Amino acid sequence: MKETTLLQIQAYDYLIDSIKKGELEPGHIYSLNQMAKKMGLSKTPLRDAVLRLEQERYIDILPSKGFRLHTMTQEDIVETYQIRNAIEAYCLRELCHNMDTPGGKACVDKLQRKIDLQREIVENTGSSEDFARRDYEFHRSMVQFVGNATMLEMYRSFMYRIFWLNVTSFSKEGRMADTVTEHLHMMSMIRNQDIIGLEEQLDHHLNIAKHINLELLSK
Repeated sequence: MKETTLLQIQAYDYLIDSIKKGELEPGHIYSLNQMAKKMGLSKTPLRDAVLRLEQERYIDILPSKGFRLHTMTQEDIVETYQIRNAIEAYCLRELCHNMDTPGGKACVDKLQRKIDLQREIVENTGSSEDFARRDYEFHRSMVQFVGNATMLEMYRSFMYRIFWLNVTSFSKEGRMADTVTEHLHMMSMIRNQDIIGLEEQLDHHLNIAKHINLELLSK
């Protein structure tokens, strides 16, 4: 039983790592038999890992065919931004309340470094994927500050959706530069401990990305 559980974890970790690294191609159907052979595992632990990933909406299972990367729906988009807003707003309030602590100061410095890296991408490569990774790190840093392991794990479970929704929204001309400006506005409000203004700015910031993705999905 213990060995089976370890194999399930091994299969899950392999697939999640492949997804996050972009090694699985969107739209491609992956056979369980071929994937199990590639991983050197039996189908049973792989099937259990695939079922878990389907529940987390990383993949879609196609009966008698295999699985493919999850296709975003309107529900996915709305739900993701609702979850983000709820978690991030709380974490930003906590950061504002603890701005003058060593941990608060370290978090603010970290957030500023992430913005600087985003600005470099805009000015140099213009890569939406690189920018999206830095954007995820920027927002995740807010959640990490609170030190709530359960909350952070919930946020991380949305990482794949957050990342690819970001890539999509950042493909719109000018959106990356606008995001840097919006992040800088948020930083100013954090330093001034303007909680009401910060929550409004976060809501505005996330709503823009949500509407871009919904608009592109409708097309």
